[in-house]
Amino acid sequence: MSVAPATAGPVAEPCPEKTAGPSGDRRQAGFVLAQSALLLIPMLIFAAFATDIGAWYLEGQKVQRGVDAAALAAVPLLPDVAAAEAEARATAARNGYLDATPADNTDFETGPLPQVRVTAHSSTGIEVEIRVEAPAFLGQLIVDSIIVERYGVAEFIQEVHLGNPTSGLGTGDIPAGDLGMPNDQMWLALTSYCADHEQGDPFGVGYWDGPTYMNGHRGCGSADNYVYPEANPNPTLDDEAYVFVVEYQAGSPTLDVDVYEPGVGCSGSGSTGDSTWGAVINFEIYGPSATTDHRGFIDTNAPTSTVSYDFNSCISNSPGGDGWWPLLNNAATPSTEGGYYYIMASVRSPGSPNSYPGDSFWRENGVNSFSLRTLRNGQTTLCAFSTADPTCPQVYALEWLPLYREIPSSEAAFYLAEIDEDHAGERMVITFFDAAEGIDNLQFVDSNGTAMPFRWKYADQSVGLMTDSAYLETSLAANSDTCSWNGTGGQPCLDTSTRSDWNDHFVIVEVDIPDDYTCGSDCWWQIRYVTGGTPTDRSTWSIALEGDPVRLVE
Repeated sequence: MSVAPATAGPVAEPCPEKTAGPSGDRRQAGFVLAQSALLLIPMLIFAAFATDIGAWYLEGQKVQRGVDAAALAAVPLLPDVAAAEAEARATAARNGYLDATPADNTDFETGPLPQVRVTAHSSTGIEVEIRVEAPAFLGQLIVDSIIVERYGVAEFIQEVHLGNPTSGLGTGDIPAGDLGMPNDQMWLALTSYCADHEQGDPFGVGYWDGPTYMNGHRGCGSADNYVYPEANPNPTLDDEAYVFVVEYQAGSPTLDVDVYEPGVGCSGSGSTGDSTWGAVINFEIYGPSATTDHRGFIDTNAPTSTVSYDFNSCISNSPGGDGWWPLLNNAATPSTEGGYYYIMASVRSPGSPNSYPGDSFWRENGVNSFSLRTLRNGQTTLCAFSTADPTCPQVYALEWLPLYREIPSSEAAFYLAEIDEDHAGERMVITFFDAAEGIDNLQFVDSNGTAMPFRWKYADQSVGLMTDSAYLETSLAANSDTCSWNGTGGQPCLDTSTRSDWNDHFVIVEVDIPDDYTCGSDCWWQIRYVTGGTPTDRSTWSIALEGDPVRLVE
């Protein structure tokens, strides 16, 4: 049977390719061009603002540098707010920001630009604000300008107070009942010009080395201005080394400042115990001052008064019969922010730098011990500055603290300096001269009673020749010196029992203040003496803190 062949069905033809005609090309091209034109406008605006924003950012940086510079320049002048504000405005003007209305300090937000506002946060902190107009360049179709405003806060970390927490300094063994609080077991002391350099005073004596003549003098002969040819001049002689600061607080009443038993050879209960061979001390008083630049004030101003007391200025013949002799009476306290007086003590002739008393010869070769106190007028006992007593004045050494200590027992602690929490993380540099004779060990103790680790070195090879020598020992080393205090052993200490060359030399000790250091209301550090007996020690001390005391805090 035959099969008929299949017949093919209808075959689909391929669709013809669509092509755009001339009219479609024009429509699409016009659409893209219109879209591009519309997008170009915001793109140009964004590009313009990107350029202007960069310019505004740079202007903000410039203004920030201006406020920072103004705050840093002004803060050392506090607590004199007027002087600090004037310096801040002058510094801002030098950086291109002159206040358009300098006489009006209330229009910072509304006045014509630029505007500068200065605000004292405290006696040690200041804020500077600058407000300026920053123009637009490429974006002026949208905005003509913007306001740029920056601020900076600077703080002045005050100098270390060398002394103790009370308004008296060097109160020795004056009875606590007379002072109103415990004494500090040390006398202030100045050494005579003709004394031996190794008696503990690197600044007050005129000569060192050479032969020792009658009664221990070094360089002065038996006649005025006579110098033994064998004596060597003291290279560290400095008539202005010993300055004491009297600080009064905001709202303080007038002050009295007194010196205790400034004579020599005085005897009897409560006397300072110095010999008959000490020199007369000359006191120069400066102030009042409202600046924390203490040396700058002293260097640019004459003393307001000079006071000297003769050899017989003792307890029995003092005005009140209590041993205190006046240096300042009813002294004004003019600044509403507090202020300062300064007392420079030396053995030179009054008003004659580098000139010494006419009787500076062999008989003046001893130590003259004394005390200082400052009291609110009408009061007779010491006080301690605190939140409970905010107008209590303070007295402390500015740079060098000259001390005479009679060590009362085998373990004795003495206040040395106030270290506030602001100094956390800094390094304390303690420099002392001719210390620790007859002492077994020294400890450097923070305000919490912890003997601190340290490192130390001799600071000179011979008198006055300061060196940059390496540190000899560190209390952090495995073989470091340790000692006990109050029955607790293993504490870091400086072994001074076997050193033969502490005498007549500077020693430097460095202590790192912990980053987390806190002290609350009591920030006073101490020196502990550990000894097997009850020796005496005439020495000179100083403390510095490494780091800039003027700093930005915001």
